[in-house]
Amino acid sequence: MSNRVSYAKPSRLNSVTVTLLLLAVAGGYWMWRFFPAYFDAWSVDHLLKEASSTMYRLNRLKEPMRTNEMKATLDKLRADIIKKGNVTDPDLDVQLEIDGNLAAVSANYSLTVVLAPSNKKVVLNFHRKETANVKAVNWD
Repeated sequence: MSNRVSYAKPSRLNSVTVTLLLLAVAGGYWMWRFFPAYFDAWSVDHLLKEASSTMYRLNRLKEPMRTNEMKATLDKLRADIIKKGNVTDPDLDVQLEIDGNLAAVSANYSLTVVLAPSNKKVVLNFHRKETANVKAVNWD
C-alpha cells in the first residue's frame, strides 16, 4: 500500500509572485524618487562637518577678524550646499551657534518630490546639524 500524496504543480504566476513583483516595483520607484534627496542630505552633512571643524581655528582669532571670517565661512558654506549638495531651496537657512565650548552649524531647507502619475507633491523638510568642540587645547 502506497500512501503517496500528489500535489498540483503551482502555476508560474500566482498571487504571491504578483505581490512580490508589485513590492519590488514599489520599492524601486521609492528609491528612484527619494534616495537622491537623502544622498544629497548626506553631502550636506559632510559640508557642515567641515565647516564646524574650521570654527575651532576661527574661534581663536581676535575681533573683528573673527566675526568677518566666520561670516565668510558661512557664506561659502551656503554656496557649497547649493552647488555640491544640490539644494535648490531659495529659503535655505545656514546658521552658526557657539555655546560655550561647542560650535553648531546647521542647514534648514525643503525639497519637493513629485510622484508620478498622480503629480502628488511630497515636501521633505531637512534640518541638518553638526557640532564641533572649539575649546582651546593647552598642550603644556
